[in-house]
Amino acid sequence: MGKPENQEDFEVFEVDGISVYIEKGLLEKDGERVKDLQFYLEGYGRYRIFFLN
Repeated sequence: MGKPENQEDFEVFEVDGISVYIEKGLLEKDGERVKDLQFYLEGYGRYRIFFLN
């Protein structure tokens, strides 16, 4: 639970002992407007944030 199935498409960061997986494609969008953010928290599951503006 909390790890993406396709881990090669994600960058992993450690925050307070929790692994956070963020899509690599999102990190490569230099200055582009992002509409949503999908991330995984190891042990907690998958989450998605949608930005309205």
